[in-house]
Amino acid sequence: VAQQLRDLAAPREPGMVVWRRTVDRLQEDGWAQPVEPEQGAGDHAQGEDKEELTAVVIEENGVRFRLVLGQGQKSGHYCDQRDNRRMVAELCQGRDVLDTFCYSGGFAINAAKAGARSVVAIDKSLPAIQLGLENAELNNVSDRIHFQRESALDYMLECIANGKTFDVVVLDPPKLAPSHLHLERARNQYLKLNRAALRCVRPGGLLLTCTCSSAMAQTGELLNVVRTASMEARRQVTVLRNSGAALDHP
Repeated sequence: VAQQLRDLAAPREPGMVVWRRTVDRLQEDGWAQPVEPEQGAGDHAQGEDKEELTAVVIEENGVRFRLVLGQGQKSGHYCDQRDNRRMVAELCQGRDVLDTFCYSGGFAINAAKAGARSVVAIDKSLPAIQLGLENAELNNVSDRIHFQRESALDYMLECIANGKTFDVVVLDPPKLAPSHLHLERARNQYLKLNRAALRCVRPGGLLLTCTCSSAMAQTGELLNVVRTASMEARRQVTVLRNSGAALDHP
C-alpha cells in the first residue's frame, strides 16, 4: 500500500507520503511496529527541513487552508467535516456565527467567506488559534473573524451571563469518549456543552452539534443528549438534518 501511494504521489513535487500512526490502535489490529532505520544526513525527518517539506496549502470548497503534514491534529486538517462546513456556510449569510473548538478555523472561515455578518472562533489551544489566524489571512477574512483563546464551555457560559447570543453556533468538540468505557462520563460533558450551546442560540437560530466519538454516534446517544439539553435549557428544537463524515472519509 505504501509503495502504491508513493507511486501516486511521485509525479507531484515534493512527492512524499506522511503516515500518521496510532500505534496502540494498530497493535490491537495485529500490526507489529517495525524497527525504524537510522536516518542519514540526507533524510528530512525532523527540524526545519521537515517543516519546509511538509508545509502545504490545500483548497476545500473554495477555501484555502495551511497545514503541516505530520503535525497538529490528525492529518493537520479535519477532512471529515468538509461537507458539513459547506452546508453550514450556505446558511450563514448575514448572520452572527460562533465556532467553538474551532481548531484551524474551518467552520469560521467558511462562514465568513459565505457572507456572515460576524464570526467568533474559540479554541483553548494557542497553536490552533495561531493556525486559524493564518488561514483567515490566507482567505482575506481576517477582518470578519475574532479568534479567541479560551475554553469553549467557559466562553459560552460568559455569553449566557452577558446575554450574548448568535444566529448560528457550531459545537465540534474533540473525542470525549474514546470507548464505551468512557461513555457515561462523556455523556455528561456533551450534555453540559450542548445545554450551553443551545442557550447561546437566538430564537429561530441554528445549532450544529457534532461528536467524533464512535461510542456516542453508533449508539445514537448524541440525539438523546440534545433532547435532554434542550429540556434543561428550556429551548424547543427541531432536527433539520442528521449528517456525518464526508463520503470519502474512511
